[in-house]
Amino acid sequence: MHHKLKQLFQNISELNPPKVLADFIFSRIEREKIRKAKRQLIFSYCGLAGSFIFAIGVGSIFGQTFLQSEFWTMFSLMFSDVAVVISNWDTFFLSLLETLPTMHIIIFLVPVFTMLISANFYFINKNSYKHKFIY
Repeated sequence: MHHKLKQLFQNISELNPPKVLADFIFSRIEREKIRKAKRQLIFSYCGLAGSFIFAIGVGSIFGQTFLQSEFWTMFSLMFSDVAVVISNWDTFFLSLLETLPTMHIIIFLVPVFTMLISANFYFINKNSYKHKFIY
């Protein structure tokens, strides 16, 4: 019975598409894959450039306030009065933590983290595009 079914469906021409149609479909699929890879590569370019520009802007805005904070004056004591820092190390490090401008650091790290993620997407997409779609 199984052998007869296989022979019955083997000679139906509608089940086997013409070779031209199959080539056309596969070429369209390949073209869509290339278009998708190019789109992802352009998106990663824009993300990388945008986050780089954003990091420069945030660095210039918050960099001055970060450098003018009390943290740096206390941090400079490590180099000028080493004996005082060593004798009061626990109080000194707690004071350093208290004066650390954490919000400025977080605001600066957001675009840097975004830039690293965009660079990761860029390199993944660049290698994928180069090895899979360019002959």
